[in-house]
Amino acid sequence: MRKPKFTPPPGACDTHLHIYGPFDRFPLSSEKFYNIQRSGTLEDYTALMDQLGLQRAVVVNGGGNGFNNAVTLDAIARSNGRLKGLALFKPEITDKELLALHEGGMTGFRTRAVGRGAPNLAEAALIAPRVRDFGWHVEFHVRSVEDALAALPHLQSMGLPYVLDHVSYLGPERSLTDPLAQTVLRTLREDEKCWVNLYSFYQRSHTGAPGYVDMIPIVRALVEAAPDRVIWGTNWPHVVIEVADPDNVDLIDFIFDALPEEDLRTRILATNPARLYGWPAATG
Repeated sequence: MRKPKFTPPPGACDTHLHIYGPFDRFPLSSEKFYNIQRSGTLEDYTALMDQLGLQRAVVVNGGGNGFNNAVTLDAIARSNGRLKGLALFKPEITDKELLALHEGGMTGFRTRAVGRGAPNLAEAALIAPRVRDFGWHVEFHVRSVEDALAALPHLQSMGLPYVLDHVSYLGPERSLTDPLAQTVLRTLREDEKCWVNLYSFYQRSHTGAPGYVDMIPIVRALVEAAPDRVIWGTNWPHVVIEVADPDNVDLIDFIFDALPEEDLRTRILATNPARLYGWPAATG
């Protein structure tokens, strides 16, 4: 079994994965937002954590589960404190149901501009005051750089920390000097509530595996803009992909190649997620 080419720091965290199945216990929802070709159970993922040298992870309730968070809550409950979660729910969720999600280990929720799969931005703005006392944040499902920038006023009005996922959809087809890329970087630099998650950088790459070398300048620019507000994830089990299945070892090795500085790797992999998701600082 191949191991990463470096030892991740204490408290290293994968901040974006999904749990699916076993389907006899947790069947896919009739409200699922995309088709799931294979399961990805807690036991499967725990083995991957051990292979990669990760101690913590964040389960994002996947669209294949619809608005049913049961499989995610079950994984958190059985993880001995290693897992936390992000919830998906309908905008009409009750305060009692929100509290149950919080007590079950959820630390935030996802939103998107339009469409199915999460509350839209207007609905999320109504939910935000109801979860502020939980210490939650909101993760915005980015589908383009333009999508991210259009969402910024709405996200900033919520008064919660907010995460732009999918590397804020920056990719090698757009120069870092492009005005839209510069706006993303400036926002990340200046807005202390703005975070970026690096997961799915492999989907933005043109050069591809194993090194995804064309994404290194982009990731470095994001980290240099806000080294304390960038996080990383695998997006396991890669059930909806636009490219070939990535090797998860390549995904963590990429962080070593992009960030040879041990201090930066520790922030992105351990210190930053501990602060955002509410874990105590890890000690080695």
